[in-house]
Amino acid sequence: MASNTKGPTSTATNQADASPTKEFFIYMLTRDIELIRAIIDLVDNCVDGARKLSGEDSYNRFSIRLEVDTKKFRISDNCGGIPFEIARDYAFRFGRPEAMPALKHSIGQFGVGMKRAFFKLGRRFEIDSRTNTSLFKMAVDVEEWKKMSEWKFGFSKIDLSYKLKSSEEAGTNILVAPLHDSVSEQFGLENFVTRLRHELADAHRENLAKGLTISVNNLPIESKILEFLQAKNLKPAHTSFKIKLKKKQPVKVDLYCGIGESRPAESGWYVFCNGRLVLGADQTIKTGWGEGGGRIIPKWHGQYSRFFGLIFFNCDDAGMLPWNTTKSGIDGDSSIYIAARLEMIKITRPVIDFLNDLDKEKDLEGEGEDMPLHFIVNSAKPVEYSDAKPASTFVFPSIERVERLGPRMGNISYKKPVDEIEKVKQSLKVYTNKEVGDRTFQYYLKMECSQ
Repeated sequence: MASNTKGPTSTATNQADASPTKEFFIYMLTRDIELIRAIIDLVDNCVDGARKLSGEDSYNRFSIRLEVDTKKFRISDNCGGIPFEIARDYAFRFGRPEAMPALKHSIGQFGVGMKRAFFKLGRRFEIDSRTNTSLFKMAVDVEEWKKMSEWKFGFSKIDLSYKLKSSEEAGTNILVAPLHDSVSEQFGLENFVTRLRHELADAHRENLAKGLTISVNNLPIESKILEFLQAKNLKPAHTSFKIKLKKKQPVKVDLYCGIGESRPAESGWYVFCNGRLVLGADQTIKTGWGEGGGRIIPKWHGQYSRFFGLIFFNCDDAGMLPWNTTKSGIDGDSSIYIAARLEMIKITRPVIDFLNDLDKEKDLEGEGEDMPLHFIVNSAKPVEYSDAKPASTFVFPSIERVERLGPRMGNISYKKPVDEIEKVKQSLKVYTNKEVGDRTFQYYLKMECSQ
């Protein structure tokens, strides 16, 4: 179809405006992340601050405090604060600029978590951050900011000659208030704080174990210890290797796999990226369950409630790790994860074989500790994965080769009329049905089988 529109007469009319509206940007940024995950992103930034100051060995002197109620959200820490230059040039950018100084082995990777959390939580946020060389304050009304053409946040105070009164003062305080109505409603639910504490304990179990203190409404969170059962002839497996792509930093992978106490809701694979849990108690095809239509690895069910697998991905360049942008799962298309998943399947198979034997023994022998495999499992000691003495493959006793700890036992059961049982009780001078069974069996064994 012919057009009567004249051609462009200037550079300005030769380009279409593709810039996003702030309203749309905020909507897209926050729609795919759950509220608790957004809060955990803020905790991730605090942990990175502690890691920058202390490395990765101990976080005993660092604390992160969260306050949650229907009026406000507050998070404060003593993890070093944000230097003014970083705040001015990088920290509030949407995305991570290439020129931004890199923190090795970080977990605040994508450069969106802090801003996304602010927008997710409420309509106004305030930040007060202090380092040993600077102080800044910022207060942003999100509704007013949306109306501005510039994508900048203004500082309300800057002090580049600031001196700390104590090292504990170096840190960041963030207040979000007023909250969005939907957020205020969720904060008012009876179980919200419980869920938040549980997910924080999961996500940062490694950092909590290193001494980091995280509290919600003044109640400290306890770390969850991952343990395997270990005995002389029952040992978890451990393997370690590196995956390197062209011109990229290598990713170190550590795999642990074995059995623990029977916990159906907690059984499965746990996936960590730079110490941050991104997938916990996974019982799906993502981590190999049901591989090959169930022929290679069966689908998870209650028989495997003792199975525990841990995989740790570690890299100085956090961009190489196979996590998604909300750090709530893995990127299944990552070539790093695809290669590691093959090793997960290999290390899983022996554990599945043993748990199948354990279930088979129960079917054959009945109940009780007289069953050799069950006796070994029940006698094994729980040890933290870091304290375990693993082998390259899972070490376990088989039904055929197990060293007998005593005669194999079985159950005998039969029913007889009650009045006949009572007559036998009187004759044997016993009081229970079990005693009748034991005594009559011993009598027959002695009288009929002695030769």
